[in-house]
Amino acid sequence: HPRTPGAGGGGGGAAVGGGVPDLVIKVSDPIKNAEGLNSYISYKVNTETTLEEYDYNQFSVIRRYSDFVWLRETLLKSLPGAIIPPLPEKAMMNRFAPEFVEGRRRALERFLNRCAEHPLASKNETFKTFLLADDDKLKKTKEGLKEKTGGYFGSLSSAMTLSTKLEQVKSDQDITFDEIATYVQNLEAQMQNVAKHTAAIVKRGRELAQGLFEFGLAFTLLGQHETEALVTALTQMGHTADQLSLIAAEQVEKEQLWFEEPIVDYIQMLGAVKEALAKRQESRKAYFGRVSDKEHKAASLEKLKAAPEKPGKADKVTAAEGALAAAEEAEEVAKGHFEEVSARALEEMDRFKQTKADDMRKVVLDYVQLQIQYNKRMEQQWALLVPEIEAIDVDQGGAAVPPPAAAASIMPPPVPAADGGATDEDEVGV
Repeated sequence: HPRTPGAGGGGGGAAVGGGVPDLVIKVSDPIKNAEGLNSYISYKVNTETTLEEYDYNQFSVIRRYSDFVWLRETLLKSLPGAIIPPLPEKAMMNRFAPEFVEGRRRALERFLNRCAEHPLASKNETFKTFLLADDDKLKKTKEGLKEKTGGYFGSLSSAMTLSTKLEQVKSDQDITFDEIATYVQNLEAQMQNVAKHTAAIVKRGRELAQGLFEFGLAFTLLGQHETEALVTALTQMGHTADQLSLIAAEQVEKEQLWFEEPIVDYIQMLGAVKEALAKRQESRKAYFGRVSDKEHKAASLEKLKAAPEKPGKADKVTAAEGALAAAEEAEEVAKGHFEEVSARALEEMDRFKQTKADDMRKVVLDYVQLQIQYNKRMEQQWALLVPEIEAIDVDQGGAAVPPPAAAASIMPPPVPAADGGATDEDEVGV
């Protein structure tokens, strides 16, 4: 769809003031392609935007998981120190199972929308190419970037092997980053603890659902062998337990989707935070490696100058001076890169801390509301059973004799709808 005239929009993916985002991405239509070892799932990536930098309001492309991996790795290289959102982990088994494919689809959609909300990733040309390019253009972009790999970033590894005494002296900024790393490590441990207990709760919920089903079946079978006075009561008890089993099973699915999955995802996000901190540490080590290299070359030059005059000494001194000049230039480049990465990492951590509290508030609030609605539904099912049990007159052979006003309550409890049986008031937003 071509851009609507006058459809503006500021920079970045998130709207100012919490309004409609400037960039909204949906991942849909997972399709299995090919067969055997070469088979894979492709996804349709649908984008809607009001940003002027895009030529269209709506557009779609087809992407596979490896394309998402390429995008993230490229963003990590382009934006060292930035917190690039995590991707769902690879799977070797059951990767074509419907539940796994749907879970991955949600995670990929979450990844792209987080990139769209990221102040740096959303403006990156690679991100725009991912959203817009056809297969041929995407392939050429990948090949072009692959040829550029190396250069300054490739030289960092050799610089990191060197060391200097200056590296052992920590600045105030280094101490700040050490404190941040400790904070992230402790937070990750606590979140893993929450995830462990959340998984246990979900497991118990699944066991409860199965237990209620078997409980209801037992009462139904018991009613078939009881006196007529108790047939109605026992059968109705079995029917109610069966409805409770359905509600419990629905609750398990919602808890997995709205609580367990966000908690696990948050742990993966902490992994992305640690990646950003590691990039800063790499750039620091590379910088001090360049400092050490410069010091070594300066010492070699001084040694050459102090040596007795010999044929070829002048040429060696000239070469050593050139090497020293190159080392000094490399040191300045490494210093600038180190300062850039450090500043970016600090900004990213401030942004992470600001969003963390709001994200966790939403997750916990959704869980609390979910429990409230679940317990209301369970209570309603039990309440519907009470008048039916009370209405049974055992002295008259088990015939139910309800008061006229309670006649409607004899009907069996309604079966929950396919969507979980929740009314509009029951739905909990995420």
